[in-house]
This record gives sequence, structure tokens and C-alpha cells, in this order.
Amino acid sequence: MTAVTRLDSVRSTYDVVADSYASLLPDAGFEAPADRGMIEAFASHVTEGPARPVVDAGCGTGRMTGLLASLGVAVSGIDLSAGMIAVARRTSPGLTFEVAELSELPYADTQLGGVFAWYSIIHTPPEDLPRIFAEFFRVLAPGGYALLGFQVGEGRRHLSRAYGHDVSLETHLFTPELTAGHLTGAGFTVTAQMTRQGRAHEKTPQAVLLARRPATAV
Repeated sequence: MTAVTRLDSVRSTYDVVADSYASLLPDAGFEAPADRGMIEAFASHVTEGPARPVVDAGCGTGRMTGLLASLGVAVSGIDLSAGMIAVARRTSPGLTFEVAELSELPYADTQLGGVFAWYSIIHTPPEDLPRIFAEFFRVLAPGGYALLGFQVGEGRRHLSRAYGHDVSLETHLFTPELTAGHLTGAGFTVTAQMTRQGRAHEKTPQAVLLARRPATAV
């Protein structure tokens, strides 16, 4: 599958499931306490010092964008799926959302204080992670932070049913070591890592990595 075909598949699938997704996951109440701790740490970091905008990269229906805003973060959202963005705009009219890809963020170099990528990389093959992390690094100001959540494992899975719909979608599992290595390769310093066991409804362990663009060149 080519990169274009893969993106088209992801986009069209989430366009179809957008309303069902929003009904099943209307807000951030699904997240485990350990997840919330890492999110709150990220929010604390990006609200310190000079005020800079933050992007929820792969925001979906905006449920986590709203959480970040409630924590005082100046956040907007981007997502590949126009259907998901339409729901986000409808359910969170006070926030800004735009259709865009992770590998082509609509921001200038060093414009942002933070990139929040909550399970946004799960449809990305491992060989494409360096390009996406380089894009995160590009848009972050020196000293800015990136937070990534993902499912732990190796290899890929095929989904044929999701959010009440028949779908055909590939998801990818990553080890924290692999993900941290790609972040380091893009220039980041990984400052914190949390790995937890999957809950009853989760088929794999889950991980969250907090990474920082160094404040000065090294």
C-alpha cells in the first residue's frame, strides 16, 4: 500500500465513523489516571514561560482538545479527516480546528510551544515515524514539548470493525524503545515515559512519551 493510498483509507474510514466515534467517546473520561497524569504534566510544561500555541495533532472529534483547553492550554486541533473535524467544530465551537496531515503541519518553523499526538501515530508505519517526528521538531520552538500516546507492541493489526461500522484499517504497534529512538533521532530529548498494562477493554499495554526540543542547539 502506498502512502497516498494509506492516507486515503484512514481519511475515508474516519469520515464514516465520525459521528459514532463522538457518541462512544464524547470526552476525555475514557483516559486512565496514569494517562491523565502525563497529560497534566504536558499541560504544565507548555503553559510555563512565553505563551505559545499548542496543536492537538490528530485531534479527531476534539475530545482531548477540550481537555487541554480546560487545563489552560492555548490549543487548536488538526486532523486528516474532514468528517472528524466537522464534528469537532460542531461540538467545540469555541476552539479552532483544521484539516491537515501530521507530516505537513500548517505552522511556521518554531511557531508552537507544544505538539499533542494522542494515539495519532497508530496508523503510521514505523518507517514513516522519522518524517513525522521531524515535522513535530520543525514546528516546535526551542524548549517546546511533544506528548505521544500509543499502543505497545510490534507489528500491525487489521481492523474490520470499529465504532459500530465495518471498516478496513491497518493499525501499528510500537515499543517505547523504538518510538523514543525515532524521537531522539529527530533531535528530541525524551524527558518522561509511562507504560501501563492494558485495562479490560484494551488488548495491549499502553505508553505515553514526553519529549522536548532542546532549548539550545547541541
